Amino acid sequence: MGFLNKKLRIIFVGIPDMATVCLSNLLIKKFNIVGVVPPRKTHDTYNYFKSFVLNKGLNLIEFNESANDVECVNKIKALNADIGVVCSYNDKLSKEFLATTKMGYINSHPSKLPQYRGAMPYFHIVNNGEKKSGITLHFMDETFDTGDIVYQNEFDIMPCETMGTLFNRTTYMISDALIEILTKLENGEKLNVIPQKKQENLIKAPYVAGNFRINWKYDDIFKIERLVRATNPFFQAYSLFRGATFQIIKCRIEKAEHNFEVGKFIKATKNELVVAAKDGFVYLDIFQVGSWGIFNTSEFYQIFSPREDEFLI
Repeated sequence: MGFLNKKLRIIFVGIPDMATVCLSNLLIKKFNIVGVVPPRKTHDTYNYFKSFVLNKGLNLIEFNESANDVECVNKIKALNADIGVVCSYNDKLSKEFLATTKMGYINSHPSKLPQYRGAMPYFHIVNNGEKKSGITLHFMDETFDTGDIVYQNEFDIMPCETMGTLFNRTTYMISDALIEILTKLENGEKLNVIPQKKQENLIKAPYVAGNFRINWKYDDIFKIERLVRATNPFFQAYSLFRGATFQIIKCRIEKAEHNFEVGKFIKATKNELVVAAKDGFVYLDIFQVGSWGIFNTSEFYQIFSPREDEFLI
């Protein structure tokens, strides 16, 4: 499977931000992108991505309802592409779509498959307290994230890892991995293609939406701290303070036995804001209160004058 010094004709499919990072890198490395398939017109990134693609002078392949539409499929077939690359896409691509290039499509997935198949690995990996994760490039088939693997890399999850840092790390790793794999193909090298093994106890990564309210009565300090990192910066881990949302953006924890009511401020000074949890204490470092803004402890104390008899609920 190789093209021996031939410039591959590549179809690119994606949704920002992974798509813009990876597409930019492919263009910097002078890969031949013959067509770009955007998200649906109803997607909130559509207009931005369309402008990005057109500003790069690339061929935007638009469609009415779905990339699987016959008209869209025929447009791609007419480009006589060698291979397709997918960098984040939230629609299932049909068998007919995947057959529009000679070699099929390589998908970019931000976990070490087969673990964490699904739309939101970043959140679940951090929220589950994983110590390691990875990235995977694989040929696509008719089901999500199950095709033969052509590239994998594993790395350690940092103790301070957030959903955002994991998103950024994996996106740039995937960008470099695509360059490596596509360069091999252009140089006529054979890819090491490995079918995904069937495993029991697979952890899935379904899409999550919305925000997550902290349950001070039942959530332990470790779960709270992981949830804060897993939602930062795309979602919220929040409580209520004086009737307003209180989103925790950064916190530290201390395991300890105590007799305080959970959710209560046990220390509320300009230097420390500490909340009692069922098995310890949560030190609040950065947080957002309603629509007033984002604060550190000193700023919050100056504006709100919190009392040590108040609660997050």
